Amino acid sequence: MSNKKYKHLLPAEKVGVFLSLLCAIHCLALPIILFVAPYLASSFAFSVTVEWILVVVSFGMALLLLWQDYRKHRKPMPLYFLGIGVFIKLVDTLVGLKSIEWVFGLSLGVFITLAYWYNYKHKTACTCKIS
Repeated sequence: MSNKKYKHLLPAEKVGVFLSLLCAIHCLALPIILFVAPYLASSFAFSVTVEWILVVVSFGMALLLLWQDYRKHRKPMPLYFLGIGVFIKLVDTLVGLKSIEWVFGLSLGVFITLAYWYNYKHKTACTCKIS
């Protein structure tokens, strides 16, 4: 990551993007690992606790950062993507199908990452002072 290109990203935003991508990778890797090594299914890395920790921390950080930037720039697109991510997690929780859970998780990570990406694009195009 070039420092010049991403100089407007706050450290917390970098952590948020990292957590979103980690969540997407986690959800994508689960069916592959389950196929190759079924005994890992009950491991700590793929427990419900770890999943909910990743989801709550990712949503919380995204909401905090995107809302702060929305108040500065009044560009709602990142919040729409975050809302879609929350909706996806809600549907995943209500449906409860373990066989397609990875699709919901991957979609969730992608939409939160898109929210950060659109937010970054708005921040770099803005002429106001970014603090």
